[in-house]
Amino acid sequence: MLVSQEGRALAILLLVFGLVASGATLLEVLGPETFAVPFSPDLRDGTLAFVRGPIEEVIATDGGHLITRVGEVRVFMPASAVPDPAPTRGEIVACYGLVSTYNGAREIVLREARDLRRVDQE
Repeated sequence: MLVSQEGRALAILLLVFGLVASGATLLEVLGPETFAVPFSPDLRDGTLAFVRGPIEEVIATDGGHLITRVGEVRVFMPASAVPDPAPTRGEIVACYGLVSTYNGAREIVLREARDLRRVDQE
């Protein structure tokens, strides 16, 4: 049996766990679009940004990575973040990811496959 101090400590731990779990669930429901800003070349690396439009180019690289161009914005998808089926030229998509600089070029790097949403299927 728990003494009163242990009972209070357990209640506080359960309350904290509940708050963290509900906060994580809320953030998951809201999704990245709530916190993302439109892509701009002057954004700092690590900023959560989005771009929306038709895919104009798809390049498959070694290791299963994909590089697409949505408008003038380069979008890099590591192999672990390539959705199934892979995006194709002409699809209208919304991409959410972190701004990064690679070889002097600004790009959005997707973190997960669900960070690319096909707009024409919504």
